[in-house]
Amino acid sequence: MSTDEHIPVLLQPTVDALLHTPDGLYLDCTFGRGGHSRALLEKLSAQGQLVALDRDPQAVRAMGEIKDSR
Repeated sequence: MSTDEHIPVLLQPTVDALLHTPDGLYLDCTFGRGGHSRALLEKLSAQGQLVALDRDPQAVRAMGEIKDSR
């Protein structure tokens, strides 16, 4: 593992607590490096949506790495 790899904290418990319906609309206001957002996208249906926000320019660049239209 590289020293700059980001490991999301409490990933699965967070996803389990937040995701009530796979067709829902979810908001990630602290995208960071996208660990939680990526995990949420894996659980969403084709109708589900995720909106992610962050003020950190590095986080905004990391958002561009996700190629998922939801």
